[in-house]
Amino acid sequence: MQKLKKKIFYLFLFIFFVIGSIASLDVGISHDEWHEEENWKYNVNIAKNLKSEIFNPKEDKLILDSYKDKYYGIGFQIISQPIQSLIKELLVEFENISPFGAKLTSKHFVVFLFFFISGLCFFLMLKKIINNTNFCYFSLIIYFSYPYLFGQSLFSPKDIPFMSVWIICTFLSFNVFEKLLKNKNLTYKKIFLFSLLTAFLLSIRVTGVLIFFQYLITFIIFLNTDKMTFNYFVKKFYLKLLTFIFFICFFVYIFYPLYWSNPLTIINAIKWMGHYYHDVCTNTLGTCMDAKNLPPTYIPIWLSVKLPIIILLGIFLIPFTEKKIFTNKKNKIFFGTILLTSILIPLILIFRNVHLYDEIRHIMFLMPFFFILGTVSLYIFSKKFFYLLGILSVSIFIFENIKIHPYQYVWFNLPSRYIDLTKKFELEYQGVSGKEIAEKISLMEDKELCVLGSPDYSFKPYLKSNRFNCIDKWQLIDTDYPRPFLAVQHVRNIKKGMPYNCKSIYDAGFNLLFHNSRFITGKLLKCF
Repeated sequence: MQKLKKKIFYLFLFIFFVIGSIASLDVGISHDEWHEEENWKYNVNIAKNLKSEIFNPKEDKLILDSYKDKYYGIGFQIISQPIQSLIKELLVEFENISPFGAKLTSKHFVVFLFFFISGLCFFLMLKKIINNTNFCYFSLIIYFSYPYLFGQSLFSPKDIPFMSVWIICTFLSFNVFEKLLKNKNLTYKKIFLFSLLTAFLLSIRVTGVLIFFQYLITFIIFLNTDKMTFNYFVKKFYLKLLTFIFFICFFVYIFYPLYWSNPLTIINAIKWMGHYYHDVCTNTLGTCMDAKNLPPTYIPIWLSVKLPIIILLGIFLIPFTEKKIFTNKKNKIFFGTILLTSILIPLILIFRNVHLYDEIRHIMFLMPFFFILGTVSLYIFSKKFFYLLGILSVSIFIFENIKIHPYQYVWFNLPSRYIDLTKKFELEYQGVSGKEIAEKISLMEDKELCVLGSPDYSFKPYLKSNRFNCIDKWQLIDTDYPRPFLAVQHVRNIKKGMPYNCKSIYDAGFNLLFHNSRFITGKLLKCF
């Protein structure tokens, strides 16, 4: 019976991977993807001009000062770029898309691949806490089908890779401490791999330094649980600790061309990323909250509307289940680490007044932790209730993944749908609706009209140049620009109201279950 279950599970993984891969190439181009491509070009230029970067610091400073996103890492790009080159050609051949658009869209598959691999680590982490394969199988199905994360995994080039590698690093750290609990030897091969993946995390986003705080939590719990003194640990493992630190520094330096001329630049990068300001506000409970002046309630509010009921309920039950969970040393270390990290890191972000925007994307790396906390706690509380609520949740998730594709990442949980979400919360902030609107434009006969919209890379790649070759900036819409013309209006521009003498001729969007208002993700305007 167990062998049959394993085969069915492997079949599920295969089907999920195929569906996710295909779906990822069907999602429009987000705002972040162009920036990621520009960041790659910038770092490649640094690598090509290493000599001038080192010996002409004044010239180097001018280049750095002029590039806004210079501190973003290229770790993910190192993996994605070669794969993109292969997929790009296939997309150009079989899809109605420009070569540049194909280059950006091809990144989606790599994003999903990272998510898929991290899901396997999620499964293995659960198994370390609850050694029940049925529970772990089903929890992974809940996790994979969760519309918000699944939707993000189809395109998000910054947040999903960062989250995925964070989970992989967490899994590796648990392996390390599990071996220490069993008094097994730590090989330098494993330390090398652990340091490589940790450095890789920092190379995606330098705020990955927060994972050292998580490692410290695990270390403190381990010492307390194993009744080992700090001094004894250092004396016993000091060579391996030094090896770990050395390889992290080495690989971070290798992965970041920005640091090649001056390794201390990482200090500026950490400071800058913590207070990176993007001139936008996030609609939260009907108030547009500015990124640099957020109330302490910002993160809790967004978690309360984005996490599914099954996870929120499980987290709520932790005070009633924690005694049954912390029954052995492994659970004290692993579950304790996840619990404290999920509490303390948001608190650090709140008290440090770190600039956050676009709902919870900047703490997305904690979402798998919330799922582990919720599923484990609810399972311990009541196995029957866990499976019953889980089956109901998965059924709704699958239906909505189909119904609202490609806007799954805009998903909200059921309790929040009793309010008008369209007025109270941020919706389609990534601009992936550009593809749907472009497909509508392609069906029109007004090929002589110009098309205004920003950013143009969200819709331009899907328009045939021989039909719509006049494309200009959205910012010109209320000027003396020759009329009539078409305009692609994204959500953030919708907030500013309807431009002068324009009318909507097509509304992109979708409807959530049990919610009356339609989510408008973008508009196609005709301006007279």
